[in-house]
Amino acid sequence: MGQLTQVCNKQSQQITNLVEQEKEVSLVSYKSNADSYYNLQENKYNYLHKMLFQDFLYSLVNFSNENATLEDDYNKANIQFSMNDPFFNDDFSTDYFQSFIENKVLKHKALYEDAGSNEKITSIFKECFLSVHNSLGLKLAQNAKQNGDESADKNTIIKKKFAIAYGLLYCIGPNYAKIKAIYNIFQQDDILKSSQNFSDFLLALFLIPSYCMASARNKLVKFSEIGDIEKSKLKELLDSSELKDCQHLVEVVNKMIFGEDLSRSYNYQDFKIQFADTNKDTSFAFLLSPSGIRYMLQQNNV
Repeated sequence: MGQLTQVCNKQSQQITNLVEQEKEVSLVSYKSNADSYYNLQENKYNYLHKMLFQDFLYSLVNFSNENATLEDDYNKANIQFSMNDPFFNDDFSTDYFQSFIENKVLKHKALYEDAGSNEKITSIFKECFLSVHNSLGLKLAQNAKQNGDESADKNTIIKKKFAIAYGLLYCIGPNYAKIKAIYNIFQQDDILKSSQNFSDFLLALFLIPSYCMASARNKLVKFSEIGDIEKSKLKELLDSSELKDCQHLVEVVNKMIFGEDLSRSYNYQDFKIQFADTNKDTSFAFLLSPSGIRYMLQQNNV
C-alpha cells in the first residue's frame, strides 16, 4: 500500500507541475443516449483512467519489439511530438497493441498492482480494448477501400497515429496537455490547418468510442460482470455509430474547425481557446470526450 501511495502521490505531483506550467482549460460536459451502455467498460473496467496521458503518449511513441519489456523512464515524458516524427506511421497491428497493453499499460507503476491482483478486471480491460482495436482496423480498411485502396488490410492499416486517440479519450491528465499534444502533432510551421492526416485521425477518434465500443460491448456479454445486451438495443447503438456516420462527422467537424472552405487556421492559443467554449454545440471540447463524440454523432446522424 505504501508503494502504491507513493506512485499516486508522484502522479499527482506530475499533474500539479504540468498545470503550474500553463493555465488549465475547463471543458463543458456532454451526455449521449448511449453512455450508460458503455459505462462499465469505459470506467470501472478501464485501466487507462489510471495512466497519465503524457506517460501513455511517451510509451506509445517509443514502443518497439526491442524495448517492449524494458521499463520506460517517464521523467522524459513530454508532448512535443509531430506527425513528421518516424513513429507517426509505425505499424500498430492488434498483435503489437496487445504487447503494448501487456508490457506498457498493465505494467505502469500507477496500476500494475491493481492489474496483478484483479484478474477479472484485467481480463475485461484487455478483451475490450483488443476488440476495439480490431474493429478499428476493420473500419479503417473499409474506409480506405471506399476511397479506392483495394489492398487495404485491417492487420496493417492501423498506425501509431491512430492509437493516440486512446490516450486523449481515456487517460488522465490536464486538458491543456491533451490540447497541446493535438496541436503539436498536427501543426505545420506552427500553424494548425486542415490536412488529410488530421482528417484520418478524426475518423479513428470518432470510431473508437462509438462503433468500436459497441462492437466490444457485444463481445463482452460473456462476462457476467458486464451482462447481456438486447440485439435491438445494440442495433440502436449502432444506428448513429456506423462508418458512414463517423465519415460524415469528419466532414462536419472539419468545417466546424476550419470553416466551410477549410481555409481557417490556428496558432496554439487560438486553438486552445475553442476548447474553453461553454456552448457544447460550438466547443471543440467533445474531441477529448467519448460522450462528447457520441453526442456529436447523435446530433449529426445520417
